Amino acid sequence: MKYLLLIGTLMIMTLPVYGDSTAMSIGERFHHETGYGDSGAKGDDLKMGQSLPLYKTYDRATIVHLPVTQSDDFPVAKAMQLRRSVRTYSDKALTLPQLTRVCLAACGITHELGAMDIALRAAPSGGALYPIELYVIAHTVDSLADGLYHYQVKDTTLELIREGDFGDEINDAAFDQDWVGTTAVTLVLSARFARSTHKYFDRGYRYTYMEVGSICENIYLQATASGLGTVSVGAFNDDALNAFLGIDGTNEAALLIMPLGVPTQ
Repeated sequence: MKYLLLIGTLMIMTLPVYGDSTAMSIGERFHHETGYGDSGAKGDDLKMGQSLPLYKTYDRATIVHLPVTQSDDFPVAKAMQLRRSVRTYSDKALTLPQLTRVCLAACGITHELGAMDIALRAAPSGGALYPIELYVIAHTVDSLADGLYHYQVKDTTLELIREGDFGDEINDAAFDQDWVGTTAVTLVLSARFARSTHKYFDRGYRYTYMEVGSICENIYLQATASGLGTVSVGAFNDDALNAFLGIDGTNEAALLIMPLGVPTQ
């Protein structure tokens, strides 16, 4: 009997205790330490990000002005009902207006609060800080050269980072998933985390992940309304994709790949 009690006691002593960071997985620890309790932040070593400009720019880039046209007359409720993840696409090209509408739905400025000097965008952002960046890898778009572009929110333009056909490279980074790198366009969403952590410390990572989810859904809905398809791809080689974009993976890191094209019928 004493032996059984001793074994039971040892088993209880070895059980992981919630709140003890050494017993948590990295995901559990992140969520716990960026949480708030009665005494404020739970983490002991929270870091504040550096101050960054609101808009990331490529000063020497060739600029492509996107055509802002009338939005699709397509009910949101219908788009939500029809929205699906699409993994098979035709070889049809996208038009520049179709691409523009998707970019605007993702990160476009919707209205400005002049008194507060804040330009609000299509998706919500913690503190209106907008850490998410949108990259466009064009493959088959009418009137647009193939290449890697950065979407410039402030004036609805594309900044050409480098020209070329990068289908194989982006496919390799996505572990050879058939629907990545083979569509008319591939979108990549990244985050400059310090935009949020400069105000909210490491809890800003939470707000950044919330924001990229909101943008992802906006892209889905606009794609559906425009007769296009997309799918959110979270499985990729972080190092390869970050290197392809020319970012370091720490101060700015890729979060999501979204192929964009005309679905097969």
